[in-house]
Amino acid sequence: MLVLRPSSLRRERRSAVFNSFRDYPIHPDELVILEEVLDRALRERNLAIGSEEADQLARKVIELYQAGIRDPEKIWDMIRTV
Repeated sequence: MLVLRPSSLRRERRSAVFNSFRDYPIHPDELVILEEVLDRALRERNLAIGSEEADQLARKVIELYQAGIRDPEKIWDMIRTV
C-alpha cells in the first residue's frame, strides 16, 4: 500500500503544475512575443541566429515560458544574465 505524506503530496501537485505548463502549446501570437524577446537579446549581444549562443538563449526563453513566466519583460530580465 502506498502512503503519501503531506510533503510528497505537495511535490506531486508541484510536479503536476510544472508538467501542465511544460506541456502547454505555444500559440503563434505567443511565439511572436517570445521571438521579440529573443531578437532583442541577440541584437544586444551581437549574436547570429543559428549560433550556439543564440540556440542556448532560445532554449532558455522557451524554458522560462514553459515554467509559467508569461511576462516578456520578466523573461527579458532573466535572460540578460544568462
